Amino acid sequence: MKKLIYISGIAAANLLLSGCLFKVFHWPGASVLLCLAVFLFCFVFLPFALLNSYQNQEQKKHGGLYIVTFVTFFIGVLGILFKVMHWPGASIFLFVGIPLPFVLFLPVYLYQTREEKNRDSRNFLGIMFGLTFLAVFSVLLTINVSRDVLGSAGLNTNNNDKFVLFTQTKIKSFGTENKIAQQSDQLCAYIDGLKCELLTASQNAVCANYSVTLGYNPLTIINKDNSEIPVQVLFGEGDKNKLNELKQKIAGYRESVLSSGKASPALNELIGSLFDVSSIASDNPNEENLISWEERQFAGHQLMLVLDALSEIQSNIRLVESELLAVK
Repeated sequence: MKKLIYISGIAAANLLLSGCLFKVFHWPGASVLLCLAVFLFCFVFLPFALLNSYQNQEQKKHGGLYIVTFVTFFIGVLGILFKVMHWPGASIFLFVGIPLPFVLFLPVYLYQTREEKNRDSRNFLGIMFGLTFLAVFSVLLTINVSRDVLGSAGLNTNNNDKFVLFTQTKIKSFGTENKIAQQSDQLCAYIDGLKCELLTASQNAVCANYSVTLGYNPLTIINKDNSEIPVQVLFGEGDKNKLNELKQKIAGYRESVLSSGKASPALNELIGSLFDVSSIASDNPNEENLISWEERQFAGHQLMLVLDALSEIQSNIRLVESELLAVK
């Protein structure tokens, strides 16, 4: 049994370390490594280690303490995994798991060992440190974009999508086709493609021909706070950096619209502001670096915030297009 404990413990520790490293750098395979690490810890190492410790006692006692220890770590570690993986039920696990060490394990431990005169205070301090670390680490995982912020972003996305549909209907009523309209369609289609990739990767919708065809509702999508998928889809290296390509397309669209000569000075100023993809100086005097367009437009990498930013760009495109086509 000891050999199994040692092997499973070392394997779980190495898988967990590798999974965390992969997760930080957004490398593929992070989820598999973390799931394997937690499975080995919760279902192999932890139960066998506790059972071995209990059986090696000269006097079999404190059986309830071992059970409570298993339950406490099992729920706490699973809660952390569910939160990292953005699985449903993570909030419930953490809500139960964070206070569990202090309201269940600690009272049971103190009660079970109350008559042991030779109890080492260092063991107690070590236990308190471990429990505090587990609780603080779990709380840090819950510090994310609030549900209200994500809900507000979903509402904004929904409103922007409705505005895009409204302006498209308005534009069709003009019955004219020109270069600006074609460029607007192409740019919006490209953004639709990015949104489709994000939604498909997050298991929210099935997309075809740059249009969402099934299951897309900004107010009810799952994995709203997932930041790994947007980073993998949009923030690539070199040719895989689709945000850089989007920025170039927006810059070309801005130049084409401004050079058309159809807009009034006020509209030209608005166009220049809406589609400004240049870097700007930071308002913080302690920051020397410029703030890029990507950092301004996509300050949050969570799925819902990225969809909101993309929908806002589409809304601005259709707004400018409708204003230009309305000019006679």
